[in-house]
Amino acid sequence: MRRNVPSFACACLSFFLLVSVSLGAERLEVAERTLGNGLKVLVMEDHSAPLVAVQVWIRVGARNDPSGMSGVAHLIEHMIFKGTGIMGSEEFSEIIQRYGGMENAGTGRDFTDYFAYVPSARAEEAVRLWAEILLGAAFDPAEFISERDVVLEELRLGLNDPYEAVFDEVTATAYHAHPYGRPIIGWMSEVGSITRDQAYDHYRTFYVPNNMTLILVGDIIEDRALDLAQRYFGELKRSPDPPQVRTVEPRQTGERRIEVKREALLPMFEAAWHIPEVSHPDFLKLQVLAQILAGGESSRLHRELVYEKQIASSVSAWAYSLVDPGLFYVTCMVSPDHTAQEAEAALYEIIGSLQNEPVNDRELEKAVNQYVSNFIFGQESILRQAFVVGYYDALLSWEVVNDLALKVKSVSKEEILEVAGRYLTQDNRTVATLIPLRPEGPGRMVPGMGGNTPGGRRR
Repeated sequence: MRRNVPSFACACLSFFLLVSVSLGAERLEVAERTLGNGLKVLVMEDHSAPLVAVQVWIRVGARNDPSGMSGVAHLIEHMIFKGTGIMGSEEFSEIIQRYGGMENAGTGRDFTDYFAYVPSARAEEAVRLWAEILLGAAFDPAEFISERDVVLEELRLGLNDPYEAVFDEVTATAYHAHPYGRPIIGWMSEVGSITRDQAYDHYRTFYVPNNMTLILVGDIIEDRALDLAQRYFGELKRSPDPPQVRTVEPRQTGERRIEVKREALLPMFEAAWHIPEVSHPDFLKLQVLAQILAGGESSRLHRELVYEKQIASSVSAWAYSLVDPGLFYVTCMVSPDHTAQEAEAALYEIIGSLQNEPVNDRELEKAVNQYVSNFIFGQESILRQAFVVGYYDALLSWEVVNDLALKVKSVSKEEILEVAGRYLTQDNRTVATLIPLRPEGPGRMVPGMGGNTPGGRRR
């Protein structure tokens, strides 16, 4: 995420959106076209307000960073706003804001997304401007060095955050081969050595029409939207398809454990288990399992660890939705006068109960209802609808949104028991424990205590 917007806004996007689609609302009616140059165009009309969300999703993320160039996809995202041959640095943002709109971008592990949210009278201008800066970025050498320094400072802030360090370390330890093990923002030593020409070559390889999806949602007629897509993107020539990531992560055959020592007030631990890709039939079951574990104050982990035993001050559980196999995370912030080992043992006891005895009907019903409720409340604006369409299409297809309600409601107690036993095993587990160090000097502020989800800023 560029400028001063916290990186967790883009990095946690996959988690946020996976609990923010409306499953109870009417079916999404999306028009889909593919231009002659391979650009996919998705249009969804919603005339409830005179606004249009114009998004462009690029199928390039941290997974595509070449060896030794981790963070280059994120750096390119920054450079997109630094001018073209005819547009100055940040001029795009100034124009959109002058129209009363908003814009931003985010880099994930599988994709990079850009959005502008503007009055419908300015929809054409937004499409034109996106075409100009996404396909004509200049990568001015001076601007590149300046923006690389901005990213390096962003990295330094992350390195000083003990909870973010735990997330990065557990993820890097869980992956031995797949590039998902690298932070989205990159490793400090590699980001600092990326050259302007290396970044530009990567940009020219992946920022091509046949690797993009243009999405228009809101107060715009379908034919008008398709005309704008053709006018501003359609004349571009198709390029060779970018290279694909073909690395397959080897099966983990034993528990991996690491310690992270940082200045911090209290210990924590994060456990991660390998799980299938988002398209796998088990993935949605794992999402429901995460809801049972930590979805709300009456969930098992909150009830037993936070309220009854008071071992933890907070807990979270989530399944990372990725194109290739991802991880199932459980994070536990340990309470004063308790240890990470104590909390970890309690966690495994709860997981063991889910592996040996089916959840009761009421518990499953509550988890499903919470899941569906979150989806419903998450589609209250045109911009969120656009993110729903774009996000699911980037991972699978926008069409899966219309089937999710039935699929969530069809998850059974037996399936929860099955996936808990299949994936949340000791041999499939990686654990990182934060060992707090005393702050150096009196009155020193400990980074990372501002309420960010552990590791959340660069997920």
